[in-house]
Amino acid sequence: MGTSRRMNGHLSTKHLAELKDKVMAEVERIENKLLSEQLMVVNQTSGDEVDSANDEIIKHAELRFATRESLYLKKLKKTQKHMDSEEYGLCDDCGSAISFQRLKARPTSTMCITCKEESERDELQSFHGRQSKSLGKTISLSK
Repeated sequence: MGTSRRMNGHLSTKHLAELKDKVMAEVERIENKLLSEQLMVVNQTSGDEVDSANDEIIKHAELRFATRESLYLKKLKKTQKHMDSEEYGLCDDCGSAISFQRLKARPTSTMCITCKEESERDELQSFHGRQSKSLGKTISLSK
């Protein structure tokens, strides 16, 4: 096992490097996308009222996507910092190793698949006082 394994024994150096490359590529992709969208907004010109109305609808949708991307970018940057610690790749709930396949699909994962599925089941069963994870606001599904 020697130098190809990390101290926690979960992720090999090769797997960790692959995950770091993936996260870095995602960060660059999102930063470039957000920058190009900002440039497009500056250069936009409108025609008549119908064009202006359509532009507003498009801007609103783009703003929602940009907000979503910005939140994901923050998560990716937090993950980049966390990747250098021995805790990266360990479930925040149970402490078990998160599989490389799961981390490859979602490098920002902080829970193993078992704990994540349990968390989602609990969330679905709780209709009162649910919290939006992305917005942090309490939402109610019943009247």
